[in-house]
Amino acid sequence: MFIEERLLDLVAYGFTGGATFSTTRAELFSGIVSRNAERTRPLYRYSAPYESIASENHDILIQTYNACLGRLYGFRFKDWADFTIINEPIGAATGDPSETMQLIKTYTFGPVSTVRPIIKPVDGSLTLYADGLEIASVLDATTGIVTFDAVAAQAITATCEFDVPVMFDSDQLSFSFVNWKAHSTDISLVEDFAA
Repeated sequence: MFIEERLLDLVAYGFTGGATFSTTRAELFSGIVSRNAERTRPLYRYSAPYESIASENHDILIQTYNACLGRLYGFRFKDWADFTIINEPIGAATGDPSETMQLIKTYTFGPVSTVRPIIKPVDGSLTLYADGLEIASVLDATTGIVTFDAVAAQAITATCEFDVPVMFDSDQLSFSFVNWKAHSTDISLVEDFAA
């Protein structure tokens, strides 16, 4: 089960997280190093500190954690280091009525690119363009699939904010009490591939 709600945004300075890959590395007798990617896309992990939050926000975190049964259910999270696509090319229109495309974000370095499917766009944040002109579209904010009408061969680009599907990475939630009105915790999150 995935809950289409975003975890409380009030993370403190000290927030860390991002992409993690899994690469095996073996040194051969010749001295050559052999490397192999164990996955074709990264797994995102986060450490989200909530420092000196007010009692009402403390209650929101406790409710979220308990409702999710710890690590059982996934939910949305805003990755403050990477949460937008801007004029991102997502394909070329074929001219079909009610055409659909998956929102993506492409990361490029030199001749190498990696494409990340954007499956949890923020509802109401999407602007879709055909050859640079804004067009009407319908977004499924639970999958990142956008539906639109455009003339064949028009370049389709998108701008929007997106969340990451995550789950708690621990079955324990602990708070420290700064004073009787403020509480702190550091929550570990991991991307939920099943979302």
